[in-house]
Amino acid sequence: MKATTLQQQHLAGRVQVVDVRSGVEWRAGHIAGAEHLPLAELEGGQTPGSAATGSELVLVCQSGVRAAKARLLLRARGIEADVLEGGMNAWAAAGLPQVQEEGRHGISLMRQVQLIIGCINLLGLGLGLSHSPWWLGIPLFTSIGLLVAGITGTCGLALLLARMPWNR
Repeated sequence: MKATTLQQQHLAGRVQVVDVRSGVEWRAGHIAGAEHLPLAELEGGQTPGSAATGSELVLVCQSGVRAAKARLLLRARGIEADVLEGGMNAWAAAGLPQVQEEGRHGISLMRQVQLIIGCINLLGLGLGLSHSPWWLGIPLFTSIGLLVAGITGTCGLALLLARMPWNR
């Protein structure tokens, strides 16, 4: 579903929006009236409360990838849902309103991944140059992980970080 269509349907009360992003992303900006249910909780067996209303569900994440995964999880439970094409990136690009919560929002999942991978790579490079070239396997391993994430659209480190208490 396109962002402008979702806004019209949501304002008319025809659809229920379920945001599957992390708590940090949610607090930074979300669609007014959306239900927040992180993907990690959906994977743990929770079901959106709005599924009981009988309204059409539309799943939202940052780019659409996690929402598509959430849709598959819900479909396996017999719950049909649509996905916001392009996620909140498309919503923001269309200039549609977002609710932002007061106070600190924390660091987004992708920035957390970038910081961790950068630190690990620098550590491996430093150890490899100063102690033993075997330490260069660390940046090699993280680089392969980034390639796999880029190819598959799934980042294992981001999924792990989404389950951490500071991202809920």
